[in-house]
Amino acid sequence: MTVLTKNLKKQLTKRFGARVKFDEPMAQHTSWKVGGPADALVFAADVLEVADLIEILSAADTEWFVMGGGTNLLVKDSGIRAVVICLQQGLDHIEITERNDDGVLVEAGAGARLNSLCRYAAMQDLAGMQFAVGIPGSVGGAVLMNAGTGQKSMESVLKEIDVLNSSGNIISLGTDRLNFKYRALSWENSMGRACHGASVVIAARLLLVPAHGKDLEAQYEAILARRGKTQPRGLSAGCVFKNPSSEMPAGRLIQEAGLKGMEIGGARISEIHANFIITGHKAKASDILKLMEAVRQKVRQRFDVVLEPEVKIVGE
Repeated sequence: MTVLTKNLKKQLTKRFGARVKFDEPMAQHTSWKVGGPADALVFAADVLEVADLIEILSAADTEWFVMGGGTNLLVKDSGIRAVVICLQQGLDHIEITERNDDGVLVEAGAGARLNSLCRYAAMQDLAGMQFAVGIPGSVGGAVLMNAGTGQKSMESVLKEIDVLNSSGNIISLGTDRLNFKYRALSWENSMGRACHGASVVIAARLLLVPAHGKDLEAQYEAILARRGKTQPRGLSAGCVFKNPSSEMPAGRLIQEAGLKGMEIGGARISEIHANFIITGHKAKASDILKLMEAVRQKVRQRFDVVLEPEVKIVGE
């Protein structure tokens, strides 16, 4: 892959105007507020722009990746030698598309906030999204990581996704063509020739069910109150490590290893929930990475369990 040339920069500026930013500090776009600059950050206004951008970058042999809400992302201090595509300023629609005997289909753009989808469902008196209340990030990111809690995940409500393939075609995939795993979703192996190469989730359709508004409101308030007591405030990316199992959550292992409150530089393991790392204003990505490695080593020594990151680590 090549770096951005002057000609490519001119081409991107001509196509996207002020919505392309070069050498953009990713600390301004991630929930941890750390990370070096990306070669370019492009805010796509619609699906056509995403397709055009991927075509331009592919022709220039330039690496790219799609960023969700930046809430599950750790960008290293030297930044990203690639073009980052952000969907939040364009693909953020939420609407009801169908009502049938099974329930109500709600379509959400990949750039929509997951919390916005939860609020929309509550306003429409639709149940099914309670598990996601308080989970940060975008709908696209939540789909790709099969976000959720110990009780439910996106798999429980997701019926279909729209994917933009490398040829610029939009392909709809039902659950029979989606491979759900714990905090992961894939589909390449099931698509054959329909979708080859790089692809981007651009929308999701979820099946929700009618419910009494007051009951939903009470459930939402209870869930948010519980999260407020069990999850820390401050700059974080949510849970840092995947749970090895439901009986062996990462937070409990980290806590029993005596690591609550451990600090490296500007990063600290939360005293409230040990699977959260909180950052201060002087934090660096390297502080978080060193703290994560120290946690992994300690937990492995104590319990012979290898913790795997839940957050996506990118850059150099």
